[in-house]
Amino acid sequence: MPKKPQNRSETESQDLIRTFICIELPDSIKQKMELLQNQLRGVDAQVSWVKPSNVHLTLKFLGGVPSLKIDAVSQATKRASRDTAAFELEVAGAGCFPSPRSPRVLWVGLADVPEPLVNMYKNLEDELTSLGFQREKRRFAPHLTIGRLRSPRNGAELAQKLIAAGFESEKFVAHQIIVMRSQLKPTGSIYTPISIIALERETP
Repeated sequence: MPKKPQNRSETESQDLIRTFICIELPDSIKQKMELLQNQLRGVDAQVSWVKPSNVHLTLKFLGGVPSLKIDAVSQATKRASRDTAAFELEVAGAGCFPSPRSPRVLWVGLADVPEPLVNMYKNLEDELTSLGFQREKRRFAPHLTIGRLRSPRNGAELAQKLIAAGFESEKFVAHQIIVMRSQLKPTGSIYTPISIIALERETP
């Protein structure tokens, strides 16, 4: 007996969209990241470098989200940020996870984590948990990943050079939060904004 054909809504609900929520960075910071990566390429290590154009300050990675749930995610993000004014972030310093002796992730950091960002993140976790997404177990430690090591060879040397180089401090104002789609391609990830939520009120 032939299967009953699926209607459009049933088919769409099975389509998963790789999704994360983030803050976009100014081009000037991305250019500095590229310069830093070029400095580090002198170390003979196996690293998958993240294209600076693809670096974002990720607040929450959701993974594959059913297409019919995407609007609910956007609305949850809007609710989580509705009491947050545009706020200043300072990108500064660099480091690695889990340790300089055995690094796996190379990152550029924030000088501090401002209260508006912390509060918005907590709101976002609450809103998304109510939609069935798992709450993050790790402490909120926002960072900007610039590379991932594929092998431990010369990793400690690379980490030492990264930390010594650091990252020249630069401040910018976050005016919006983005619900972003990520499409994995052989040539690299393609990011497309699904929803852009403006932080309309300016801090005094």
